[in-house]
Amino acid sequence: MICYSAIDVFSVVERTLWVKATMLVERVRDDSYDAKPVRCHELVRAVAEVLDLRSCVQDGHYGFVEHSWLWVPGPPKGTVTKRLGWPHILDVYSVGQLPMVRLVAGDNPGLPHVGWAYRPDSPRTDIDTAVVAQLALDMRGGT
Repeated sequence: MICYSAIDVFSVVERTLWVKATMLVERVRDDSYDAKPVRCHELVRAVAEVLDLRSCVQDGHYGFVEHSWLWVPGPPKGTVTKRLGWPHILDVYSVGQLPMVRLVAGDNPGLPHVGWAYRPDSPRTDIDTAVVAQLALDMRGGT
């Protein structure tokens, strides 16, 4: 069955990015990061690097959890408190949900995840750039 969201909510470009991001995340080896769990903050930056979406990275919160995601097709215009007119969200490490990589309608204020869950905040200052580089290498098929 083809759902409403695939037909009327998300563009071909957004759906293509979601498929590509899903494939990239599936390439990540679980054993290559010094026994530290991979955080969403680094994973989203690696996906952004490989898909050339660096300007789309957003740090903030999902509910009460610190979180990072991508805006697609790009970051919102105006203040971060404006809800209507936001682009959609490509969440590559969804909090407490499966599948792990999700495409979320960010422009529908009637949905609960838009009204309060995804809340932008200042850019993080604790990004492990070595982990981002290794993740991007894994995603590109390197070793």
